[in-house]
Amino acid sequence: MINSALLYVVGEVFCMAILLTLVAALKPITNFGKREKWLAASLISETLYFAGDAADNLQLGGLVPAPKLGLLFTGSYKVLMLNCVSIAVFFYIDQCGEFSLADNKKKRFAVMAAAIISSILELFFAIFQPDWLLTPDLRPTFLYNVFLLAIPLFYSLATIALAINGVRQSTSKNVRRFYLMTGCWPILLVVFGALDVLVKKIPFYAYVATAYLLALAVYQFTTMVDNVSLASLSSLKGREKLKAAFDSIQKRRQEADYFLVLVDMNGLQSINDIYGRATGDQVLWIVSEAVEKMAGHGEGYSCHYGGDEFLAMVKSSDESQVQELISHLQDEVVDAAKKANLPVVPQLVAAAVRADMAEGQLTDQLRIAEEKVYNQKQDLDTNLQTGNFFIDKVTGLPNANYFHSFAQSYLDQCLADGLKPAVVMINVTGMQGYNNRFGYAKGDQLLKKLAEALKKAFCEDVLVRFAEDNFLLAEAQEDLGQRLNDLAKIFSIQEGVSIRAGICAYDGKDALMSTVDKAKRALRYIKNDRSIVSQVYNQEVQESYARQDYVLESFQEALDKGWIKPYFQLEGRSLTGQVCAAEALARWEDPKYGVLSPDFFVGILEDAHLVQNLDLYIIRQVCQMLADRIKQGQPVIPISVNLSRIDFQICDIFAEIEKIRRSYDLSSSLLKIEILESTVASDPQIINQTIAKFHEQGYEVWMDDFGSGYSNLNNLDEYNFDLLKIDMIFLKGFKDRPQVKTLLAIVVDMAKKLGMHTLCEGVETEEESAFLREIGCERQQGYLFSKPIPMADFLARIDQEKANGNLENPASNPYYNRISQVNVLADPMHSASRSGRAAGIKLPIAIIEKQKGDLLHYAYMNRSYEAFLQSLGYQVEEWDQTVNNLNYFKSVLLVMMDQCREQAGYVKRVEALSGQKFKMEMSYLTTDVPTSNEAYVFTFEEK
Repeated sequence: MINSALLYVVGEVFCMAILLTLVAALKPITNFGKREKWLAASLISETLYFAGDAADNLQLGGLVPAPKLGLLFTGSYKVLMLNCVSIAVFFYIDQCGEFSLADNKKKRFAVMAAAIISSILELFFAIFQPDWLLTPDLRPTFLYNVFLLAIPLFYSLATIALAINGVRQSTSKNVRRFYLMTGCWPILLVVFGALDVLVKKIPFYAYVATAYLLALAVYQFTTMVDNVSLASLSSLKGREKLKAAFDSIQKRRQEADYFLVLVDMNGLQSINDIYGRATGDQVLWIVSEAVEKMAGHGEGYSCHYGGDEFLAMVKSSDESQVQELISHLQDEVVDAAKKANLPVVPQLVAAAVRADMAEGQLTDQLRIAEEKVYNQKQDLDTNLQTGNFFIDKVTGLPNANYFHSFAQSYLDQCLADGLKPAVVMINVTGMQGYNNRFGYAKGDQLLKKLAEALKKAFCEDVLVRFAEDNFLLAEAQEDLGQRLNDLAKIFSIQEGVSIRAGICAYDGKDALMSTVDKAKRALRYIKNDRSIVSQVYNQEVQESYARQDYVLESFQEALDKGWIKPYFQLEGRSLTGQVCAAEALARWEDPKYGVLSPDFFVGILEDAHLVQNLDLYIIRQVCQMLADRIKQGQPVIPISVNLSRIDFQICDIFAEIEKIRRSYDLSSSLLKIEILESTVASDPQIINQTIAKFHEQGYEVWMDDFGSGYSNLNNLDEYNFDLLKIDMIFLKGFKDRPQVKTLLAIVVDMAKKLGMHTLCEGVETEEESAFLREIGCERQQGYLFSKPIPMADFLARIDQEKANGNLENPASNPYYNRISQVNVLADPMHSASRSGRAAGIKLPIAIIEKQKGDLLHYAYMNRSYEAFLQSLGYQVEEWDQTVNNLNYFKSVLLVMMDQCREQAGYVKRVEALSGQKFKMEMSYLTTDVPTSNEAYVFTFEEK
């Protein structure tokens, strides 16, 4: 037994020597990042575990005294060290992937939680219940072996999952082989660890673990040499990898989706001369990592191009996005240099060239990029020679170089003094338009004026012109918001421009440029809201960007998996109370967030120019539903669908909708097109032309949300809309504010006079509905009729309304549309009210239907008509039955109806009723094709 134990210990000492050699080889290398540090942690913790295991075996083998306390100590020590090994290896593999849990403290703690809990429990048992861990003859119990192996098994499975994900992400065969290796070895470690526990003669686990860590170290040394060694970075190996990727992109004809970015580090030789080659190597390493990260953001590739130059291939078709990545590149380098406590901040010059330029010839594209870099370096050298490295030549303020060099020390001093500093990004909104209108010289004068005003307002703080129309401020003023508001007010009045600011508090925990990025995000969060001058980066802003990222990442998946679905909200006909149509509204039934309303995602998709895919998807779903219903002989109603302003900019939206409709062989009368009032201002000519195309094919086009923003009444005249959807904001305060009814009546009256139909949104009460019917608003939509409901519920509701006789026949739409053109707020027989009469107040007006068998039905009576009937003792609710029993009055109405059909215009007649003479007027309106009902408008007044 002694010989076996000694042999076992000798094997572990041999493994320890190998691991310590690897650690020693890592020690001189200072230019390595987190994954190298995790590798070092893996080697050290594994060495410490072998040491503890060797001591344990020496005790169990009788080579050294074995008190129970000593065995408990070495046992607990082994569990702790093995847990540390499992965590370190896991995080090393994690750092090799496209994303990293180790960069986030909360996630890192969550990953470590299992190991921490296991270690605490084992220690608890070792102190309070040692007999549960050691048998009476001082051998490990089953529970102890569970503590020893459970956590390594858990993290081995997690490492396998990371490796599988790495294989899926990587395009490099070498990297995929690395991940396959890391995925296989953890299982071997657990298997041989269990075998080690059972046999206890040969250190199987030590040999396999050492081989595994040796393989990881060899891979990492290769990677570090490829990334750190200047000679290796400038060799053909890195270039050929990028060239191979470039050739692959050309074969797939995806050149237009990529940009080549050439990055030159200005002044490397000077850094080497002044600060030493070691500092120069550190700077080179930092720049290489930043370039790699930039390429990674764009799903691209990067390599060392030679000397102090790097080349990246970034996946993006948007040049502005690439320029933003380049601007972030300098920020990343500055941040990393400060973290490494370097005495110098490297200055970068970069140029981007589309991968499809110069007929796709890589050599010619690089030549173009080199020329751009050369010209930029010439400008930079000129600035340096004239002493303007820290000065912006337009405004005279310090520039971004100054901010990178001195802002952090200022902010840290503010924190030390007990102040609450912040970083503020200040923007002149619409600067491009100002330059186009007044010229660039005038624009420069504006920037100088703003710079002077900012210097005066924030004279004690660090203020720089950051880039273009952006200023950056590091400040610690208590009245920051008020100062910004005063400044914005002055420039709005005097110069006609808007000043906006994004603010992020600086607490010293985040890097400076991370704080700057958050200030930028807060600024962008304001968008075009003129009522807001400044926005603080807070939980709301953070969640907004997290939501934006989620929507953009998940949108296509949501379409493919059917998470996005049309919901339907019913519309009621005011005249009949029947369901006459419905609006299709997009809802995202997300497995993570539940049912999402359009407010959650539509704006994001509009900004990303993806909303046309959403709108066409919803229209396709609606058309398929209508076609299926018609094919099955089931009832249908017209459906209105919403279009975004982006639809008109990105595609020929009319042609796309026509293609979908024709593919399902549907009548255009079943689709109503809704366009937001705000949309028409985006491109008036295209909007007008598209509306005309829809009309030519028989579609109705509705203006949506009229009155929701800055309404322009000219839009009602300039654009040929068929229906005006009155925004629900008009019903706000309906009970308490008499002006609401007046405004609604004015809008409906105006729409009628312009020949437009009307629909009011947001109807929730019977009182609101009755008033809208009284003033002649034709359609109503809101929770009184239904909330937006899923398709299955909508179809069931349609079938129910049909069974109850409460579903309007689409073939009757023209009939009711003609009736609805009657303006009951004015004299319907004349273009304007006569004798200065207040419209729709005193003149009794009715719409009468003549049905089969000369049966009369009063489809509508205004309050004046109802009041007159009540004054004669009639019940309004029973008037249909009463009028059909009043033989003389009914005969008069029927005679007038016959006369209306025989002549154009209206007919009038004077009759004596109940001892009074009345002048009666009637006009024929239309006939309903499905029922043959005839509609007439009828008025009377005392003679």
